[in-house]
Amino acid sequence: MKVIHIGKSLFSGAGIGMMRYHDSLLKNSVDSRVLVTDRSTINSTTAILSRQTRSLAKRLSSRLGFMSFDEKMYKRIDELDRQFKDKAQYELFSTPFSDYCPEQHPWIQEADIVNIHWIAGVLDWQRFFKAVNKPIVFTLHDQQHYLGGFHYSLDANNNPHLAQIDAEVLSIKKSALGDRKVAVIANSQWNAQEARKSGFFSPETLIETIYYPLDTNIFQPRPKSAAKQTFGIDPSCKVIGFACENLNNYRKGFSDLVEAISLLPDSFRENITLVSFGRDPDIAIRNKIAMPWVHLGFLNGDTLKVAAYSAMDVFVIPSRAEAFGQTALEAIACGTTVLGTNVGGIPEAICLNKNSKLYESGNTKELASFLQNEILNECVSSEEICLDHLNLKHSSELCTENHLKLYELLLL
Repeated sequence: MKVIHIGKSLFSGAGIGMMRYHDSLLKNSVDSRVLVTDRSTINSTTAILSRQTRSLAKRLSSRLGFMSFDEKMYKRIDELDRQFKDKAQYELFSTPFSDYCPEQHPWIQEADIVNIHWIAGVLDWQRFFKAVNKPIVFTLHDQQHYLGGFHYSLDANNNPHLAQIDAEVLSIKKSALGDRKVAVIANSQWNAQEARKSGFFSPETLIETIYYPLDTNIFQPRPKSAAKQTFGIDPSCKVIGFACENLNNYRKGFSDLVEAISLLPDSFRENITLVSFGRDPDIAIRNKIAMPWVHLGFLNGDTLKVAAYSAMDVFVIPSRAEAFGQTALEAIACGTTVLGTNVGGIPEAICLNKNSKLYESGNTKELASFLQNEILNECVSSEEICLDHLNLKHSSELCTENHLKLYELLLL
């Protein structure tokens, strides 16, 4: 069985998740390959997608000021955002158009299964599904596949000025799929439930939850004192941790963590260090951090991530919306207690750790209280997590077994 995965990046949360699925299939002798747009990555199982060459007619039309349908849509979005600039706040709005042509890649022609992951700006829905007559699997890393242009219902609800365009995008996507048979993999039970409720997929569509695999030979506890010293932190200091791809992302809630830290008594903050990794936050957020702060920037390798998680006494995932929460799972595997919002799939990510707690999204007072309690309780290590349970629920073997079951049902 030849499986081709289509995605955008290998370095985003969705990209990391896609590669963990892919690597688990390879590890268990499945012929799995990946198509992405990242120019920095290419090997025997990963290839780079090419863009469509614009026709002479399109180039001439552009020079004469005539806009294509997709260009008109982008212009409408921009105009509406400027009109409602005081209210418009969302992570992404993705249209169903693209200059990339995965349908032309020879790997697609050879595939038995085409597995579509996070493909904003990568896949032109109408052109792709017209050209590709292969069994299709959608893997949900967020909600975008079954929404219109928004990636989370939170953004759709908070930005009604784009509701009409969002509905148009949804209609284009549904029309492109038509009545073809597809299957869906969700990264959490919450995401699977939301996909069923959306009505985007037909009622008979196979929708299964397959959790991200995690290699616990890599993600495992390291001595905290040594891990802290790695980053120049006094071992006696308590460490609060945070991580995401981009700390400026409103959805990830880093500003809520900063606010909660400001509510802690001065006596607590004196012996606490904040450790974070991801793309740097803007200066407005940085200026509000009233405690020692070690920001490690964007970490691309697992070894440094494991050291960072191990240095943390408590890890916070304050997301306002989240389909699962891989960082929480990674932190728990490294022996760190997690405080997370009770949204989306986060409860499923942290349920393995009896010391971890959930709090209401946006409730910075509750988060501050939890943080203070953890510090008072000497940040009880979560190395007592049930590793057997984690290894079973997030093993590459179970991941591959569940993928193959779904693939085979789709091929019937």
